Amino acid sequence: MLCTVTLPLPTAVGHSYYTTFYLLAFGLNLALLVWEGHRRGYAMRPWLVVLACTTLSFILGTKLLALSGPEWQELLQTGHWPGSGARTVLGGALAGTLTLLALRRPFGFSWHVFDAFTLPMCAALAVQCVGCVLTGCCFGELTAGSWGLTYAPGTLPYLWQEARGLLAPGAAQSLPVHPTQLYSLGLCVVVGGVLVLTRHRAWPGGSRRLLHLGLLLAGRFLIEFWRDPAGEQVGAEFHSHAGLVLKQVQWALLLLVPLVLGSWGWLLYCSRHTAPQPEQLPTQHPVRNLLAVAGLLLLTAWLGPQALTRPEVLVVKTLLLTVLVLEGGVLLLGAAGTLRPARVALPLTLAAGVLVLTSQTPADSSSAPYFSFTPGYVAGRYDEDVTYSPSGGCSGSGGPSTRAGYYHQYRAMGGEAAYTRPSLHRPGRVTYGMGIYGGREYVNAQSLLLGSPFLTGNATDGRRFPLFDVNPFIVRDRSRPGRFGYGVRVGLHMGHLANVAPENAEDSLRTEYVLPDASIWLGVRRTLFFQADYGNGLLALGNGTGRLALGSGLGSDWNRQLLAGVALSNHTPGLWMGFLSASFPVGRTGLWLEPYGATDFGRHRQVSLRVQYRLQAR
Repeated sequence: MLCTVTLPLPTAVGHSYYTTFYLLAFGLNLALLVWEGHRRGYAMRPWLVVLACTTLSFILGTKLLALSGPEWQELLQTGHWPGSGARTVLGGALAGTLTLLALRRPFGFSWHVFDAFTLPMCAALAVQCVGCVLTGCCFGELTAGSWGLTYAPGTLPYLWQEARGLLAPGAAQSLPVHPTQLYSLGLCVVVGGVLVLTRHRAWPGGSRRLLHLGLLLAGRFLIEFWRDPAGEQVGAEFHSHAGLVLKQVQWALLLLVPLVLGSWGWLLYCSRHTAPQPEQLPTQHPVRNLLAVAGLLLLTAWLGPQALTRPEVLVVKTLLLTVLVLEGGVLLLGAAGTLRPARVALPLTLAAGVLVLTSQTPADSSSAPYFSFTPGYVAGRYDEDVTYSPSGGCSGSGGPSTRAGYYHQYRAMGGEAAYTRPSLHRPGRVTYGMGIYGGREYVNAQSLLLGSPFLTGNATDGRRFPLFDVNPFIVRDRSRPGRFGYGVRVGLHMGHLANVAPENAEDSLRTEYVLPDASIWLGVRRTLFFQADYGNGLLALGNGTGRLALGSGLGSDWNRQLLAGVALSNHTPGLWMGFLSASFPVGRTGLWLEPYGATDFGRHRQVSLRVQYRLQAR
């Protein structure tokens, strides 16, 4: 007897499954692309610029190809973005490929850069398919098979079947339909598996991208036979040619698939008679990077705030602000040594453009729960002067003393994601967060004469070490508006945090793997409070730093803050630095800038810049 049990899905009404998985897919795609760029040895700053450009073009492409004729006419005549929320991944793939084709040569990439996008895209599309399954979009034709999916009232399949008179009034669920979203998920997994199995073959640059696109398009052509036209965003009408009836999108795919796979086969055939070309790595061009960001800002300004949804704004802002933090940090460090503040004007101006041109209503940080995303950059340098006198126990000295100087320079970047909500039982708030940072440290060492002046050295002439930090933390603040309060932050830094001088003044360095993250404040935040902290966020990397400070909210409890005091971290001849830090909103953009600088006006200094984006939780 044939089993007719189908799988009922939970209702999507009142839930944002699609948005959740849409954001997860983009996050996974970008994380995998950043890792792939690191694995290939790409310079991170131009790579992030390329990712920002291709991501924005992918988002716009998914929407542009899904616009109808009247919507295109409205867009071209009025300049207003239509309110349709339809998307198609075909448009995104086309726009992303064309953008990458335009950026490849100017940014110094070889054709291999196309291959870097293949596996991350398969993984991201698979995640997005889960959101489509739960939402009910992209649904299939009716099926009598046991693998069919049924949907609750209010979902797209239910409403469409109800409109066609296929459902009885008040039906508890829709009729079963083909799970075409799961077919697409399986297609992404299979294509990803093919790419993994062939990853060690010496194919010419760009060939894996062609194979990847060709297989996905071929699979999409087949899946369209089971996909309901009502669940199709583009090319859903049927056309007959030479007695063959296919959807418009299938006719287009019927032309594209042989072209793409044929190009892949031709590349492989030609490569048999030529030596494989090594991958070309991009070089750093800060001005070019910032000009590309300026171009993205002009594009978003032309599109207007209606063109991007809130998750899309979050993705674009995160990428653009990360680029600006990195470029601004590099230029800021250069300007600090040469007193050329004009070098910082361009990234700061562009940062303001990001905030204004992609602005949305900021989250209420005083009473409503919100998510925060904070990319940041830190850099610093310090010296160590170590003298070692071996002990001979009861016999006295164990040998002659030795002395060495150690010269450190470090820089790191990363970000943290956090969720903040009002406290349930007491006035105040609670924050749960996780930070991930990475970078590098240069350490140079040289022998010194006992009793002689300390000789300075250049850290970059020595060895290079990776830095990595995973930083979970919890923050609890207890206060009433304008009243006395307190707050505590507790966390942990784990990873390869720093490399410090050994006690025996030898070449081998001592690595710090774990450091605390602790902070306490007491006082009235609006007017004056005292704060003591150690290893706060980025300040654990390179040179773990503690601070003692007085601060003020300048009339606000949580929206802005100014801190000034002393910072203590490893350095010879003294541990002390003066520091100044701030946190303030930029208009109503949902962005907070958090600059920090510390120095002893000598060789001991730190500088960091963080940009926080707050998104109201719903």
